[in-house]
Amino acid sequence: MLENTQGAHAPGTLDTIALRRKLTGRAWWVAVRNGGIYAIMAFGGTSLGADLTRAGLSWVFIVMGPCVFIGIMGLLYSLKSIPIAILVTRSCRKTLAQYSFDAFWPQITKVDAAEATRGRPKKMTITLLGADGQESPLMRMDPVPPSVAWRKPWPEGIENGVYVAGDLPFGAVGYVPASGTFFLMQPDDWDTTAHDRRLATPDRATRAQDAGLTRRII
Repeated sequence: MLENTQGAHAPGTLDTIALRRKLTGRAWWVAVRNGGIYAIMAFGGTSLGADLTRAGLSWVFIVMGPCVFIGIMGLLYSLKSIPIAILVTRSCRKTLAQYSFDAFWPQITKVDAAEATRGRPKKMTITLLGADGQESPLMRMDPVPPSVAWRKPWPEGIENGVYVAGDLPFGAVGYVPASGTFFLMQPDDWDTTAHDRRLATPDRATRAQDAGLTRRII
């Protein structure tokens, strides 16, 4: 049975309140930035192309067409991903309201690493190994905020260890100190780890419920 990881060896406790604010601010900034860029490409490109066409530069639409197409597709993708991004960010905030970044896992194995570096996999899974040899179950992870489509999906520097706030059989938030990135993670096989959740003490179960981690999110 995997016990609660709170209190595991850590080289220093992080300021969870400050990092919670940082996560929220970053999520909003990325959403506004990406939405603004795609909107400018879609609507700005269309307006500029129309103006230049009226001025006799009809060839401009050949150049602006791809830009407008990318902008429209980007906006559609952003609108589609907003509900999921809001849910995952909200889950991270609730988790950080209940747990602290006082556990450090120095070794991370990217189970889907080979597949993920060639493109964007349907899911990313990792295992965490503690300094005392304790190994986590296979965990599914989701970066917060999500990386843009043309970037590698893995948080930079994750191989050098992560801070964890949470209770792994239920879920947790990871923080990569090497790059300052966050991710939400839960057991990949939710049904198999149900036994560990049932054996959790009442205070652990209540804490996980207050964090919103008693159901599968990702």
